[in-house]
Amino acid sequence: MNILMSISKPKIVIDESAKDAEIFKYKKEFEICKPEIFKYGIMMEEVPPSIKDSDFDYLQSKIPAYEMLHSDFIKVYENRIENLSNDDRKKKMISEIIGVAFGIKYTTELLKTNPSKFKKIGVPSEGKYLDYSVIVDEKEYELETKGTISNYYSKFKKDILDKKNNKNLKDVYFRFGTIAMINNSDDLKDSKCVVVDDPPNEDIKPNFENSFETQLLNYGIFLSYILDSKYYNKYIKPLKKNQYKKVKINVKKFFTKYIFNNKEYYGECFDYRLIREELETFKYLDKPKDILASKTEKFGKTKFFIGLDFEIIEAINRKDFKLLNKYQSEWIYKENSKSSKFLDKDGILIVKSRDGEDQQLENIFTEEEVENRLGDSYNQQLGITHKCGAPCRSKDIKGKPCEIKTYRKYCHFHR
Repeated sequence: MNILMSISKPKIVIDESAKDAEIFKYKKEFEICKPEIFKYGIMMEEVPPSIKDSDFDYLQSKIPAYEMLHSDFIKVYENRIENLSNDDRKKKMISEIIGVAFGIKYTTELLKTNPSKFKKIGVPSEGKYLDYSVIVDEKEYELETKGTISNYYSKFKKDILDKKNNKNLKDVYFRFGTIAMINNSDDLKDSKCVVVDDPPNEDIKPNFENSFETQLLNYGIFLSYILDSKYYNKYIKPLKKNQYKKVKINVKKFFTKYIFNNKEYYGECFDYRLIREELETFKYLDKPKDILASKTEKFGKTKFFIGLDFEIIEAINRKDFKLLNKYQSEWIYKENSKSSKFLDKDGILIVKSRDGEDQQLENIFTEEEVENRLGDSYNQQLGITHKCGAPCRSKDIKGKPCEIKTYRKYCHFHR
């Protein structure tokens, strides 16, 4: 019986090329949930080197639009995942995201690690290259991920093996690939994760490289969306310069925190109604309250939260890289008809609520706040600004109302 749900259990198929590798023999399936696929989609993004103040509205729109894309075009059953898009480019993108999700999720369970330690491999001077690397127990693994709605995987296998055989690649302990074989709409076959490659190279010397830089950059992807732009830049700029002592997260500058299983997660809230639309939407609605009513009628009331475990924030601020290296949260997914909570092993929490179901989320992200953000978006898109007005802190003008123009409540100096 095919029951629509949010957790799937893809079967693992070991290709002939990988049948002699002992490491693959003991894992037959894994669990993956819909919010997890969304999270891996975010992880595919580049780490922004900096974020301008004007990017706030864009980022507030991008995440809910991205989440809506996954909600609309990915359908999850216990034994299969369907790619519903009919647009060729969108279908390819969704298949690639699910391919990454299958590959990293399978590898995290295979190697008993977490997603924060996976590093995108830089482009070599020549030849093909793999997607991700991860170091576990001083052994470096490289992973190539593929995703397809095709019934056959031979061309994807060939591409993986061609990349692995690039003579310009450095020596690592093990290279392998995964191919997510998912479904078109109403295709009832089981989805599979095919593992391709050959046995590890036991002659490779241990790799003592620390993974903390990779972890800080991976957390940076999420921080770019959930931490105020001014304070995200203070985090990422020294990190890009390898000035790790200066890397710090100001916990007071997150929008809010969410309590889950008696732990604090700091982050940001999002709403489908904050997705950008053409200015025509606002043409005859010049009040945020009217805009909110119009968008609620169109999109309903869907709010969600993305946050980071406070324990991770503290470890980064203390430069406790030993704790960061061994950190492993419990993987949790809970859902009912109108809400879900997903906690990944790297300490990223995603909460989603429809029609006011999650009361904690409603209390910290009120309708008034959504209305205010719609007003900010309206002002930003039409170029309407106002004077900040916050009391200045500079010595010679202390207490004087700030005259910097901003479309948000306060300018970046006074947030």
